[in-house]
Amino acid sequence: MSRSVLDRSVRVALAGWFTATVLSQHPHRVFDGLRRFDRLGLIPNWRFFAPIPAQHDYVVLYRLVRADRSTGGWQRPSQPCERGWTSVLWSPQRRHVKSVLMVCGKLSGVVASAGVQGVTENHLYRILREYVRAEIASYPASERENAVAFQFVVVKSGGYDPGVKPKFIFSSPSVPL
Repeated sequence: MSRSVLDRSVRVALAGWFTATVLSQHPHRVFDGLRRFDRLGLIPNWRFFAPIPAQHDYVVLYRLVRADRSTGGWQRPSQPCERGWTSVLWSPQRRHVKSVLMVCGKLSGVVASAGVQGVTENHLYRILREYVRAEIASYPASERENAVAFQFVVVKSGGYDPGVKPKFIFSSPSVPL
């Protein structure tokens, strides 16, 4: 085989691979048929983001209830982590934030279908409740002084878009510590 035939063959193969890769990234799933012929997994799937990207965030806030039934101010369980330039490639500290967002999003669907009364029996509510309880337990005892219970709310916000007004999703009943 001559060198020019080999060069052309490699170029045609790479051009075909590039074309198949680009076509298989199309949002319409009809182009996924190309992967049927890809026995070695050479066609990557870069559809990492949803077809409709998130337009909002969910925020969890909680407050402590003291023995005299007075309440403290609303607080955020954990602040969003700072992002550095390496976050583009690796950001494992964001995983818990993303999981809380996912639980809140699914819980808002439960609120819409089952109503507020049905939420407290749901496993998503229990996950969120224990997340807040663990956050409170991590604080020094002096900050939890006289606290006998807590309450949390889920709010839908515009994230970094100040033009979107926050929307109340769910308020928990008072949960004993």
